[in-house]
Amino acid sequence: MMNYLKIQLILFALILLASAQWAEGKVLTQDTVWSGRVTLEEDILVPEGVTLTVLKGTIVNVELSDRSKTDPEYISSLTEITVRGRMKVEGDKVEKILFHVRGRDSHALWAGILVDGGTVNIVGARIENAESGIQVIKGLLKIKNSTVLNNRYGMVINKEARVFIDSTEVVENEFGIFELGGPKVSYRRAVVRENRKRDLYLYGSSLKRGIKARSKSNIFRKNNSACRIEHADLLKDYQLDDREIVKRYGEGVLLADTIWRGRVEISGLIRVPAHVRLIIMPGTVVEFRKKDTDGDGIGENGIMMQGVLIAKGTPDNPIIFRSAEKPRKMGDWGSINIMNSDGVQNLVEYVQIENAYRGLHFHFSNVLVNKSVLKNNYRAVQFQESAVEMRDNYLYYNKSGVKARDSEIIFTGNDVLNNNEGVNFFRTNLTAERNYILNNLSEGINIREGTTVVRNNYINCNRNGMRINDSFFGTFQNNVITNSSENGVSIRDSDNIDLSGNFIQHSSFNGVNLRSSGGTIQGNHISRNGERGIGIQSFSGTIIANSIAHNGLYAIENESSMDILAPMNWWGTRRVDKTIYDKFDNRERGMVIFSPAVKETDPYIWPMQTIETNTVWSGVIGVPKHVSVAKGKDLIIASGTKVVFNEGAGLKVHESRIIAKGKENNRIVFTSADKEPERLWDEILVEHAEGSVFTYCDFEYATWGIHSHFTNLKVQNSTFSFNDGGMRFRSGPIEISSSLFTGNRIGLRAFLANAVIKDSEFVNNETGIFIREKGSGVTIRNSNIYANSNFNIRVGDFNIENINAAGNWWGTEDPASTIFDGRQEPGVGKVLFEPFLLEKLPFTEEEKEAAEEKAEQAAANDEQRATSD
Repeated sequence: MMNYLKIQLILFALILLASAQWAEGKVLTQDTVWSGRVTLEEDILVPEGVTLTVLKGTIVNVELSDRSKTDPEYISSLTEITVRGRMKVEGDKVEKILFHVRGRDSHALWAGILVDGGTVNIVGARIENAESGIQVIKGLLKIKNSTVLNNRYGMVINKEARVFIDSTEVVENEFGIFELGGPKVSYRRAVVRENRKRDLYLYGSSLKRGIKARSKSNIFRKNNSACRIEHADLLKDYQLDDREIVKRYGEGVLLADTIWRGRVEISGLIRVPAHVRLIIMPGTVVEFRKKDTDGDGIGENGIMMQGVLIAKGTPDNPIIFRSAEKPRKMGDWGSINIMNSDGVQNLVEYVQIENAYRGLHFHFSNVLVNKSVLKNNYRAVQFQESAVEMRDNYLYYNKSGVKARDSEIIFTGNDVLNNNEGVNFFRTNLTAERNYILNNLSEGINIREGTTVVRNNYINCNRNGMRINDSFFGTFQNNVITNSSENGVSIRDSDNIDLSGNFIQHSSFNGVNLRSSGGTIQGNHISRNGERGIGIQSFSGTIIANSIAHNGLYAIENESSMDILAPMNWWGTRRVDKTIYDKFDNRERGMVIFSPAVKETDPYIWPMQTIETNTVWSGVIGVPKHVSVAKGKDLIIASGTKVVFNEGAGLKVHESRIIAKGKENNRIVFTSADKEPERLWDEILVEHAEGSVFTYCDFEYATWGIHSHFTNLKVQNSTFSFNDGGMRFRSGPIEISSSLFTGNRIGLRAFLANAVIKDSEFVNNETGIFIREKGSGVTIRNSNIYANSNFNIRVGDFNIENINAAGNWWGTEDPASTIFDGRQEPGVGKVLFEPFLLEKLPFTEEEKEAAEEKAEQAAANDEQRATSD
């Protein structure tokens, strides 16, 4: 009997083995069908023109891989199924197809099903244990009668996606559904609830019908208008298709120094051995025919350098590497490979590289990439074991910007924008400065291990601004990190981290997220993040001298059982204990030890020359040099803010807006760091800045407080004092009301202007108002203009028009004696001051109260006289 049972068990095991499939990591080159039990050991890529079909009853067991992937055709470092062709999952309500991790521990995940330009139709599936159960970067997804659960993200849907969700549950994930950038999503009988942190996250999307969520409080919506970012080409993009091809290559080896010029076509792999130089002249166009011998959709032709590459174009005559196919597509050719060339530095300058698998690819080499453009490649740049400088380049519309490991890197002045992934550095000695990392679908900067200095970078509108993992040392200083659709800075499993002097604002979740890490968080401005300024899972170190105010839920939430040291921070105007979530809210948490707290923050020194996105300044902001607001963006100055300018520094608002709305008891102050007449700051230049406004603002110790050109501008309830000039303007229309100009050399100067000045006071200036030219467009009324040492109003020598200034009070002297106009200088226009007021208009609060009391007393007297009569 026992032998019979053994035989039956062996036969059953053989049947199971016979029905199992092993889907090894590969690119599918033909239509493929999965059924039974499928073991997915590594990545699967379904390219264009290929269909993967998964039959009813199939179980896909994912074996986790711990290798560090570098292949550009894949998206995640985790095990993934990426679809650029078609995928059909053909289950039903009863017999669902299962995708999960076999033998999964509590933290291990696979990447999930990633739709990257393909079409995926899922019916009757259950998707578990993934970083993202389904992520649609672009392409079409239809999912019906399915369940997506126990993932970190149930679904992530990017803006270029079309998605139809029908009779499907997205439940018990950490996050339910993310819509990023306003994709086209249709819901029908969808259930999205019981997800631990958020059911729905709508970034640039609106809530749609056909979906059941747990409650509106578990739905997060945010407008992403600040993240509409366009690239500006560095180089002229010549097509040059009509030029004659001067040289054609197949497979070949360059045995002597070679110069390329004109138009070159390559139909193979060109090898350049050691000690040979390939020199490419300005204006050269190198085009690659597509050769795809293994049918994976990726071209193989390219250049293999072991000698030295000198590709030096110019701004007007760049060198171009691109596909020779029509139409040109990403991945049509392989790469410019530079291998074992670590002597003389290889040079790539004023070069445009597009349509490649890897635009530039280095191993054991010394390379400078300067002022070049890399676009529409699977990966723009990849290298390891190399010394690389990348300066002032543009990298955009690539699947991946830069991936580097085990290298020495100087990365400065580059624009990395509109890629799927920004830059990724692993075990590198990195210095990254003055880069713009903008609008990448996943991480802006991803750093793992290595020695790192990242400072003075603009990191805006990425899914995660900066992620730091497994690092033993790193300095991250003076970066502006804004509009991250998840977290601004995430630090995990790292130590000796210096995060200081950063401006972290408008992250949807946390400004800073800390997990199993240590270091110093100091001198940062962390404000207006959606949930927390700082979220802590576990942290050993000090959080000191930061401004952590005006964040959504809490300034700090301590989710760990450890006590957190957070002294000498500024927490805004609310009670500190109301802005912190710790042991006093949940006994299982540790404390946030915030005492002593400061009453006013030290100035946060703005680190950038340009404000590239909608930004709010609050607290105390130091401006060390001239700063400009980028076209179409808003700079909002919160009430109570003090903006402190260094000598000669200023602010330029051109074709953008500044909105500075203080309050009567919480004014905005624009002042000098020195407060000395000989060390003035420059000015706020407002030019073609429609919609700008200043209310309850104080301007002091400036060359000019406000300098306005061609702007419809309102200035209300503001004070200009101790400036060389209070305000100057040209054109308009300008409206100045209820404002005080005092102690200035010139209170106000108008030139070719259209302006109304009312209910204001000009006193104790050298010249109250100077009308330089075309004064007929200026009206001054209901104001006090007196006791200015030179003139109350001075009319310029080129102003031939009269100025309407009736209905004002001019002090106790004859108004004409306080004015320089055509009465003293023949041919100059006159100030028409009659009729004028005989009594001072109440201006200060004390004067207004006294006037009200006087009026009330007069009314009472009148009433008493009427009664007596």
